[in-house]
Amino acid sequence: MSSNREKNLQVLSDLVAIPSVSARREGLDVAAKYLRDVFRDAGAEVTYDDSFPAPFVLAKFLSNRPDAKTLVLYNHYDVQPEDPIALWETDPFTLTEKDGRLYGRGVADDKGHITARLEAVEDYLALHETLPVNVYFVVEGAEESGSEHFKDYLEKYAYEFENVDLVIWESGTVHGDDRLEVFGGNKGIITFTLSARTAAEDIHSSFAAVVDSAAWRLIDAIASLRGQDGEILIDGLYDTAREPNEREQALVRGGEVTPESLKRDFGLRRPLLTETTGEDFYDNLFFKSNLNIEGIQSGYQGPGVKTVTPASATAKLEIRLVPGQEPQDVFDKLVGQLKRNGFGDVEATLTLATPGYRSDMSAPRILSLVTLAEQLYQTVEVSPTSAGTGPMYWANKYIGASIAAVGLAYDGSQIHAPNENIRLSDYEHHVALVAALIADYSEKD
Repeated sequence: MSSNREKNLQVLSDLVAIPSVSARREGLDVAAKYLRDVFRDAGAEVTYDDSFPAPFVLAKFLSNRPDAKTLVLYNHYDVQPEDPIALWETDPFTLTEKDGRLYGRGVADDKGHITARLEAVEDYLALHETLPVNVYFVVEGAEESGSEHFKDYLEKYAYEFENVDLVIWESGTVHGDDRLEVFGGNKGIITFTLSARTAAEDIHSSFAAVVDSAAWRLIDAIASLRGQDGEILIDGLYDTAREPNEREQALVRGGEVTPESLKRDFGLRRPLLTETTGEDFYDNLFFKSNLNIEGIQSGYQGPGVKTVTPASATAKLEIRLVPGQEPQDVFDKLVGQLKRNGFGDVEATLTLATPGYRSDMSAPRILSLVTLAEQLYQTVEVSPTSAGTGPMYWANKYIGASIAAVGLAYDGSQIHAPNENIRLSDYEHHVALVAALIADYSEKD
């Protein structure tokens, strides 16, 4: 057991006790200031910037080697809301140990990563006079809300990130058979609203025989953008998309997610858009865009009956992007397609834009990380990308290094759900992996 375990688990307990929920803009400054002080007490040079709605913390553990490279560890201190609170078996903001697991909101996503990685740095320094590599913690507080200011922060502090060799991201899962997931990219995204208005006010529904409804107008507009098989019907959508190479396609096949696992895990009641277990399933999941409706609001939704024809309707939607697709260009093509389809009256508003990114998983330092992981885990599953979204693109643009995501959550971590938890054994393995990665710089550089 790490000599710093007790101290860092107390730090984790303190962090979990801070309800730093970015969706509510709650507790963000408290969590950021707490981390600032923790990193300073551990010997780091700390830059604390509260000029953003969610403060950023940059903690630099510096090597005394003049030629030292830099390893960047990306994390976030914000968490998802604890709702529904009734389904929690423990207090979500009290770190609770039970049956070899630690329970609490943010323990898996992402506060446990922060303390495990800090522990790895401290463990190395307890045995050596100096680090063989500069270790930078970049910690933000708006990841759960789309990392809206991460780009601006990196642009402001780009001068800090010289000679960076590798960026370790904050996510990644240990699957049931001790199989560690390592991935090097994620999809981008645009989120937007579509709004239709067909009258000055709601109308008695008897006139629906002759008057168009905003709800139907919006539904028809959305339906015109997507085929029955899920294909997005926007001209030129893939004109600039970066096609996956053969190695990238091979890496995503045979992974943890399969058609069968989706049906089992989510209790699906409809056939998948792509039923095959072959290339189409994985290409669609990892290398294609998709259009999703996040929610629709229109008309009367209260108790009883109110017979109205809605005058207005609004929907929140998203399109996941692959590398090469520029968000504003995709949004502009979306607007143009709506006009060509006869829905120029439907108003579109862009609300979030993040490009996609994929690392070269054959980069030497990523291969070294995988080799080290293979000494600690039964199997290591390497993928060039996840199907989800994050701000990796901006990290690569302003830091200029390959990115690999590796984490300490497991299949049952209940991320974003009640009873979020991690296994202590996975926490310990993550500490060991990060410490081994730091030590590897001493061997190779």
